[in-house]
Amino acid sequence: MDFRVVVSDPKSGKAYQVELKDPGASKLLGKRIGDKIEGDVLGMPGYSVQVTGGSDREGFPMRSDLPGTKRRKILLSSGAGYHPTAEGRKKRMSIHGKEISPDIGQINVKIVEAGTKPVEELLGKAPKEEKE
Repeated sequence: MDFRVVVSDPKSGKAYQVELKDPGASKLLGKRIGDKIEGDVLGMPGYSVQVTGGSDREGFPMRSDLPGTKRRKILLSSGAGYHPTAEGRKKRMSIHGKEISPDIGQINVKIVEAGTKPVEELLGKAPKEEKE
């Protein structure tokens, strides 16, 4: 089991990708969107990050108001996973629940508490530019 974790830095506006493999990946199982996680799991000691979303291995997005770890077909009028073309339009779509499970492929997190070292130094990678 492994996850691709996208760490967003709200201060600089940059995002960094981190590949997370076992045993660190198993520490994220059961966490939900909105939960805070210690940055030690991601190789960022002293930092604290918050789960903001993600998607499963097939690309279906996670949604914070859908409980559970499974994918379900729900009727959407707005929000994550659906952007209607006309006002009032609804659509039934497959959406993944808010809990992190082994079938999640990507987890999005944002930094809420910074540590002593800068993010660029800790992750040691060139930042991945945000799509606008």
